[in-house]
Amino acid sequence: MKKSKAARLMKESRIQSGKTQQQLSMDMFQSREYVAKQENGERKLTPSTVQHFTETYNDPWLALEAAFEYTGWGVTRLDGPAVDLHRSSVREKALEELREAIEAMENVKLTKNPSFAQSFEIQDIERSAREHIDVIGASITYVATLCDQYGLSWNQLWEDHYRKLQSRGYVTT
Repeated sequence: MKKSKAARLMKESRIQSGKTQQQLSMDMFQSREYVAKQENGERKLTPSTVQHFTETYNDPWLALEAAFEYTGWGVTRLDGPAVDLHRSSVREKALEELREAIEAMENVKLTKNPSFAQSFEIQDIERSAREHIDVIGASITYVATLCDQYGLSWNQLWEDHYRKLQSRGYVTT
């Protein structure tokens, strides 16, 4: 069985924190064997495990990987040979993606009735949607990088965002 990226990140976070599997298992009220199975990819990371890591170790990368593995879509930690995760490079990439998305959005003509949209209009709409997905990925990578390198709380930023949405009446409790 191939170990998932989330399982690998969990193990790396535990080791970086200087904890043994036994110590981590006691912190999370799980057996050491269950922690080992999660780290080895034999068991999926549970939401409570991911929450523990993001709260205790401020590990946004593990949160992103776990969400990606559960849903099969979303932002994943970039780790390919072409990636540069230096904070200034991540910032520049986010700005580039934002500019491209704004340009694509400005070129889209939304029809009153989507069922009457022409194929060329659908292509422009799809291009705009793809550009915005690139923005989401670059933006979340930027935020995760800032949390990682400056010690900002990933959970607190998202909790503040949710409270702001609630206060503006965009979501209900």
